[in-house]
Amino acid sequence: MNQITLNDKQFQFNETFLPCLVTGADKSWASYLSVCLISNLIQQGTKIIFFTAFPMAKEELLNQIWDDKTFEVTDNSDIENIPDNKSIIIQSGNKDLWQKVIQNIINIQDYVIFVKNIEEYDRSIPETIGENQNIILSGNIDACSFQKEIAKKKWKSKIIFTAPKIDLDVTIPSLEKYESYFVNENLKWILKIKKTNIR
Repeated sequence: MNQITLNDKQFQFNETFLPCLVTGADKSWASYLSVCLISNLIQQGTKIIFFTAFPMAKEELLNQIWDDKTFEVTDNSDIENIPDNKSIIIQSGNKDLWQKVIQNIINIQDYVIFVKNIEEYDRSIPETIGENQNIILSGNIDACSFQKEIAKKKWKSKIIFTAPKIDLDVTIPSLEKYESYFVNENLKWILKIKKTNIR
């Protein structure tokens, strides 16, 4: 697994940083980092509902963890068979199936909801999530149809790779490749993915 550092010290992301927004322009590494954060959480024993627009992210996640930690939901019948001890991977791009999982899991509070590629979806995403604070949203906020809702939300953590056009109440410093600006309440750090093993 690629190493994540905070101010050049090894960093382990955990649930105390939620809710969290990860954003950046296309090819800024925001997408890749968000998958690394989810991998980190799963390795700690956190259960995730993992939903992305495209299957490459799922493949990358499974490269980073043991696949016996996850259960893939590809149709409605799978929802009834979700094991209590595994993270859930929703079929990529199937928003209707994702919504059914969110709406039908009784113990939704036991999961962290991860949605990647937010720019690919409409306002039904925040409507489905509701007031749930155990969330990580990832993508290009400037290309997102519900960017105003995102900007208004009180995020405990924001990880920003490129300065967005919409105001997130954060001034981004000059960053190098693989670096992002991590704002956690009143603290600000440079967060970086170490280049080792990055494809």
